[in-house]
Amino acid sequence: MRFSRLPLIAACACLLSACASARLAPHYGPRGFWRPNRYDHRGREQGRWRTYYDSARTRTQPFTAGRYRHGQPVRTFRYYAPTGVLDHTERYSREEFCEVTYWYPGGQVARRGHAQWVTGGKGVPRFYWFGPWTSYAESGQTTGIQTYTDGALTRAETYEAGQLTLVETYRGNRLVRAETYDGGRLLKVESFENGRRTGTTGTL
Repeated sequence: MRFSRLPLIAACACLLSACASARLAPHYGPRGFWRPNRYDHRGREQGRWRTYYDSARTRTQPFTAGRYRHGQPVRTFRYYAPTGVLDHTERYSREEFCEVTYWYPGGQVARRGHAQWVTGGKGVPRFYWFGPWTSYAESGQTTGIQTYTDGALTRAETYEAGQLTLVETYRGNRLVRAETYDGGRLLKVESFENGRRTGTTGTL
């Protein structure tokens, strides 16, 4: 009779052990490891990262979604408008450099170019555009190409129906020259200083 109770005691012990393991699992299992908005030992963002327009308790209006590796954004970051549609994405291919794409609500590309994060040194971190940025109509046709140098606009090209119509040159974010085209021919050149036109030259 004494030995007949051993299987029952063993079964109860296994059941209690399983319950204890179930209570501890969320703290040490995959759910805890994959939770968003974590920090590494130096206080830098690490892993999946999510932010919201509304409170952290409701979390119904996403603002950003991406991933960090020791404080540096990696892969693709997504930014959403308050309406919930995708506004733009930042795709990181190497440290601090990314390709930025703005989207129409229907999912077509609206604008695309490159940018860089500068976080080193003692200065304030900044995010600036560089190189050519191309703007598109919803049909996919190019409507403009803007060129940036260290975050400042230096050249802007405007297209209509696939044809170049205007080229503007900037210095210190100020317009200094404008060239007007028609059917590929240069029609007019205008010069500017401090925002005012200082000269006009017709080419016909």
